[in-house]
Amino acid sequence: MIRPMETRDVSRVVALAKEMHQEGNYKDIPFNTDVFVSTIAHCMRDGFAWVGEKDGLVVCGMLATVGEYFFSKEKLTNDLGLFVTKNQRKSRLALLLLKQYVSWGKQIGVKEITMGSTNGHQGTGLGKFLVNSLGFEYVGEIYKLRN
Repeated sequence: MIRPMETRDVSRVVALAKEMHQEGNYKDIPFNTDVFVSTIAHCMRDGFAWVGEKDGLVVCGMLATVGEYFFSKEKLTNDLGLFVTKNQRKSRLALLLLKQYVSWGKQIGVKEITMGSTNGHQGTGLGKFLVNSLGFEYVGEIYKLRN
């Protein structure tokens, strides 16, 4: 089952985010719980904050924001993360969260719904799934230079 995130879910979503953080490309950047909790609060208030439960336990969560393009008053969504415990990564719950995210974006009338993956979990089939199952299109690449 998926549902909007509630205050009682915050500590579990923090734990999920920390789990994925330690496995990904950002593990060398310190995880700041206070900053992340503030991000969750912002998404709960002004964006997208949903969780997925299995047997009463939150096993995944997704956060996203809505904002204007830097050159227009039109709006778009930006995902911040889809946090899924390891044994549920290919579960139906993650799919349901992604579908809810798309539905939310359409409901609030944005021009574009964006989704990316920069955490090192690329190659898991997410891109192919987004394109083939949810109608996303591949639009480019992101590069970074660590300092």
